[in-house]
Amino acid sequence: MQNIPLAIALGVLASMGFALGATLQHSGVDRIFTPGSDRHLNAHRVGQMLRTPIWLLGTALILAGAGLHLIGVMLAPVTVIQPVGILAVPFAVLLAARKNHTRPTGGMWLAIGMAVVGIVTFTLLSSRTAATDTVIDLPLILGASLVIWVGAGVCGAFGVRGPHGFRCLAWATAGAFLYGLATALMKTSIELYRQGGENPHMFWVTVAGLVACYAVGAWLIQQAYAAGPAEIVVGSMTVIDPLIAVAFGIMVLGEGRGIDPLSAVGMILMGALAAWGASLLSQFHPDVTKAEYA
Repeated sequence: MQNIPLAIALGVLASMGFALGATLQHSGVDRIFTPGSDRHLNAHRVGQMLRTPIWLLGTALILAGAGLHLIGVMLAPVTVIQPVGILAVPFAVLLAARKNHTRPTGGMWLAIGMAVVGIVTFTLLSSRTAATDTVIDLPLILGASLVIWVGAGVCGAFGVRGPHGFRCLAWATAGAFLYGLATALMKTSIELYRQGGENPHMFWVTVAGLVACYAVGAWLIQQAYAAGPAEIVVGSMTVIDPLIAVAFGIMVLGEGRGIDPLSAVGMILMGALAAWGASLLSQFHPDVTKAEYA
């Protein structure tokens, strides 16, 4: 039974939970580094992180937000709920400003506005025109998954060796690539399950793939927290993740069959606008070039 007002309210609460959880996780990661140390996670630091109460609280809030979002999806169309998730970006900016006793710059709000307009419009266009049935092409699914893993690897390499001001965005983008792929593989695994016993081995390969995406993606996101502000991580996640998932659905799972040329152009432009906004957020953020993130 649909209840759109309740679903939207849950979506807003989920966005707040994600923003607050990300801010707390970022604070937890900060606490494991000593002044002047390199800002990279290793096994010892991960162990410290997992024993940090504020990081665990942030994780609990993110999981609670994910649960609220799932309930919202059950109560209303994805077209209505998915764009609400982008509210996590301004929430994260406001939380960080309160925490650091600063005010967001005009450039940051411009970047956030671009990301919000781009991803909301992209989601509306994709939801309105996408086909409802899913096509399972196993070689294409495996090939596309490999391409996304390679893309995440390239972004991760920039996170390690790229310019300091770009590392946080690079780590976060790598994690968002894998989270978006995990969403797409989850949909693929559900469809394989619905088909019954036609492809039992592929079902378990897909499940293993999405678990690997979440595990590695979570590690990449923690690296992003170590490399820069939480707002950049949240911005990248809420923009790149759905772009990857929707692109996979359109190009790999056959959901783009009903998309007309005008909608396709609009989706490309809005996707580029959203990604540009996420990139500008890292350039305009005053904390990115501080020595603490070197």
